[in-house]
This record gives sequence, structure tokens and C-alpha cells, in this order.
Amino acid sequence: MAITRISGANAITGTIPNSVLAAGNVIQVVQAIKTDTTSSSSTTMVDISGLSVNITPSSSSNKILVKASFCWAADINASPKFQLSGGNTSTYIGDAAGNRHRVAYFAADDYFNGATNAGQETAFMGFSNYLDSPASTSQQTYKLQGETDGNGSFYINRTQADVDSASEGGRSASSIIVMEVAG
Repeated sequence: MAITRISGANAITGTIPNSVLAAGNVIQVVQAIKTDTTSSSSTTMVDISGLSVNITPSSSSNKILVKASFCWAADINASPKFQLSGGNTSTYIGDAAGNRHRVAYFAADDYFNGATNAGQETAFMGFSNYLDSPASTSQQTYKLQGETDGNGSFYINRTQADVDSASEGGRSASSIIVMEVAG
């Protein structure tokens, strides 16, 4: 079908019914970007400031694709852990196995042990993606959370040393994006 531009028309507004959209079409996208830094030494999951988004699904049969991309670092001996929060994301964790902590993303502290400079001046990118089925038309809040093991802090968008040097220092950005997908 050909689309003809109507003379003088600038925009069309309104809502396209879900029945018209094929499954898998993206209906809306919401993003939060964090460019500042933060740190935490909490041994229980805490919200990471700036990495939280709200979205209201237009149909209870639609899904929400959650995508988090975050720059993190940690103190020597710290073992940071990260997870998504909101909707049904609590099911997006590893299987139970002995005393291991069940999360979406973790870092063992052995990388940082015995390598002081490497540990203090290294940052990593973490990614977490999850397709949620909230089965609701109520507002959903999705966020990234983190904790450490009590042996130091974790840092977002900076290294532990936070070297103030154009050749060795740096700052990064992190984001969380949610997309409503037709069900």
C-alpha cells in the first residue's frame, strides 16, 4: 500500500491498536543514562542511582525487553554482584548451588587479588538482558541493583583508583533501556 503525504499535515497522533501490530513489533522505548559516578559498600542489594526507568505497557499481553549496560570496578578483595529489579526479573538469576549467591551478574574477587595496580585501575562493562512478561497495564519500574561482599566497595562509571590523568584515567557511562514489545 502506498503512503501519500497530505499537504499541510505535520504529524499524526493517536494510538495504534495492538491488534494491528504484529507480535515482536516495538511499541515504545524508554532509556535512562547515567554519566556520573557512584559507589557502594552495601552487602545487600541497593538501587544504583540513575539506572531506573518506568514504562507502562499498553496491553497485558505485551512483553518488556530490559537491557542494562554498566561500567563497574571494585576494591581489591571485593566481589560485586549485580541484578535487575522490577517486573518478574527476580527469576533472572543463576541456579541454586551450595552457598553460592544467586544473581544475574557477579565478579569473583580473585581477579583483583595480588594485582594492586591492575585491580585499582581496571573497569569492566557488564551487560544484563531480560525479556519480561509483566502481564499488566500498570506502570513497571526496572532498575539495576548491586552489592558487594563486605571486603570493599564497587564503583560505577569509574575505576577504584579513579586516576586523574588524560593518558590513564577515564570515566564511562551506563544505561538501562526498556522496550515494550507486542505480544
